[in-house]
Amino acid sequence: MHISSSNNGLITSMFGIGAIIGSLIAAFLSDHFRVRRLVQLLAGVIYTIAGIVFFEADHYYQMLIFKVINGIASGVACTMLYTTVGDVFSANLLGFIVAIIYLCNNISYSIGPICGQKLYELNGVKGIASLVIALGLLEIVLLLTMVEDSLVQKENAPPSHELAIASGSLPELDESGSHSPQTLSKMPANMLSVKDGSGYANEKGESIPIWKLVLQPPVMVSAIAIITFIGIQCTLEGLIPLHLNDKFHHPDDSGVTFVAFGVATIVSVPFVGKVNDWMIKRYGESVRYTLISVGSVFMFLFTLLMALAQRYAVMMVGYVLLAFAISCVFVPSQSAFGDFINYMGSDSMAQSFAISNMSWAIGAIALPPIGTGLYSSAG
Repeated sequence: MHISSSNNGLITSMFGIGAIIGSLIAAFLSDHFRVRRLVQLLAGVIYTIAGIVFFEADHYYQMLIFKVINGIASGVACTMLYTTVGDVFSANLLGFIVAIIYLCNNISYSIGPICGQKLYELNGVKGIASLVIALGLLEIVLLLTMVEDSLVQKENAPPSHELAIASGSLPELDESGSHSPQTLSKMPANMLSVKDGSGYANEKGESIPIWKLVLQPPVMVSAIAIITFIGIQCTLEGLIPLHLNDKFHHPDDSGVTFVAFGVATIVSVPFVGKVNDWMIKRYGESVRYTLISVGSVFMFLFTLLMALAQRYAVMMVGYVLLAFAISCVFVPSQSAFGDFINYMGSDSMAQSFAISNMSWAIGAIALPPIGTGLYSSAG
């Protein structure tokens, strides 16, 4: 289209804006009308519409429209994805499920650009647009034929503490019909609220407005953690190619660098998810914030290692280790949104994960320009 490369930033921002809009739409529709699968189907429909707009895009403004619509679809889909798993998995299981989702996300990020490049070489934009349309339609078909509404699953499932006892992750009740204080102190928060009805569980069933949710300490801390690590990850994705060229004179190695980061994430995330669930089951919910804090410290140290590295290999080691640190922050912070709502016994699961998804968008939009500005002025 012979458009200045600086306009790429605006296209990326349009996607982020659309993601925020889509997250809010999903939060309102899903929690207000108490439906999950129907809103997931809406995401598939919007993805398909986005592909059609992309297929017909001959002008720059049409590309902007496409990215907004695509962002809306992503905001709806991602919010509902985490909402549905939050509905049915308890605190000592949710971390590993979240890790698997993040694993699939990173696999798709690794193969997507390769597929896109090949399709573009074969048939231009229309080849990529055709794939977007096909995936949107495939999502609709799979949801209609293979997926049950998660609220229906939750309603028909045994209480989470019964499932935990059956699976052996919690001991059975003693002769008096209750758990010992030592056992209760280690029970995940949402299981504890089902068992003894104390604390926030007295408000079970009440919907919490999204503006109140974001002020709750567990949600606020997790949102800040997500903004931080997504902002750092997206900033480095833009700066590493520049750094490789400016300092190490490896302008063609950025692809290999990103693949190494992706592989490190794929390897580390399931392990981190299992450790997260085991520690929450053993030590209780408070250990979640210890994990986030430790991961944040490692993020700082490994980013500093990359900045100070005098050799390409050392910088690569720092980037691979950063992938592990990001996993340590992501898994406990992302699963916190669902665990908190289960603990509260609230009907605001979609609104909670909408905050998470909007945090992703804010980090991706806001921090990369700041990082680029700092790199330009100070390296």
